[in-house]
Amino acid sequence: MNQNIKISHQLSVIQNILFLLLCGLICASHANTIRAKRHISNDENFTEEREECKRAAGNPINEELGVALVKTLKRIGTELVDYVENGDHEQTQLTISKIKNMWKCIVLNEESMANSGESAESLKKYMAEILYFANDRNCKSPDETFFNGQCLPISTRNRSEYCAEHMGLYDYDENNKGFCDCLELTREQAKSQLRPIYSDETGKCHRQNTQGPCENGEWFVLKNTSRCEPVPDGCPTDGRHVYWNLDNSTAKQCLEIWTQGPCEEGKLLHLAQETEAKVYCSSRLEDYMGPISILYSTGCQHGTYSQHKGLCKSPHYG
Repeated sequence: MNQNIKISHQLSVIQNILFLLLCGLICASHANTIRAKRHISNDENFTEEREECKRAAGNPINEELGVALVKTLKRIGTELVDYVENGDHEQTQLTISKIKNMWKCIVLNEESMANSGESAESLKKYMAEILYFANDRNCKSPDETFFNGQCLPISTRNRSEYCAEHMGLYDYDENNKGFCDCLELTREQAKSQLRPIYSDETGKCHRQNTQGPCENGEWFVLKNTSRCEPVPDGCPTDGRHVYWNLDNSTAKQCLEIWTQGPCEEGKLLHLAQETEAKVYCSSRLEDYMGPISILYSTGCQHGTYSQHKGLCKSPHYG
């Protein structure tokens, strides 16, 4: 088997494998979205899919996997440039699909990228530029999205001037089109701050456990989805208090996050935010996990515009 046939067969295997993977990433439950791995249905499937990627890359040993994956990505990129320059639309579209599928393999095996000679930022830049060249993206930079007829900076943790209060500009990676959604919090911020949630009524994001878009005597809370509920007696609507109990043996009460409250000395009330805001006792620095990988994008968090509109995101290039 000559080298070109071998490469073509290898890429065909990747495409078939990752068609199933991509469907799983888009269609799976998004209850836990901090890590892209949580889009995979279970650990066994996740391991199996990673092994398939290894086989598709020629079964290199672990420390060489990143090198093999990046080399294959760049090889497909070179093919894509040739097809675009030759005006071969059919092969261009097929090759775009292949290069996106290879990116999914790189995301699944991110830890192996340390030895690839590429950084996450350089890979994102390469992906954005090659797909822009093939007219599959509107913006050349991986840090920009197409919004209001122009390429604008993506801003997910700081308010974008093009969006309402408590909202940033996100990129919908299926077509590089932007939309406004509730601001993200860093992992450290999420222990002590309630994240903003989206209101269908106002079309904006509001701080949780404040009056927000609700009537007097109500506060805006997240219970799997955003809603207005009567404020528990004596609970301030300042976005710093939650109505919760630390365990089932005690009644719910109004608790101020990031204070000692009912915790033992030396510990504070931290937040756990998924389908609703809960509190737990922990030391100030405990459970810090560092920043989210820049290879990954967050999915549809409960209570966000993207969840309401079904704009769930898969791992992508920016």
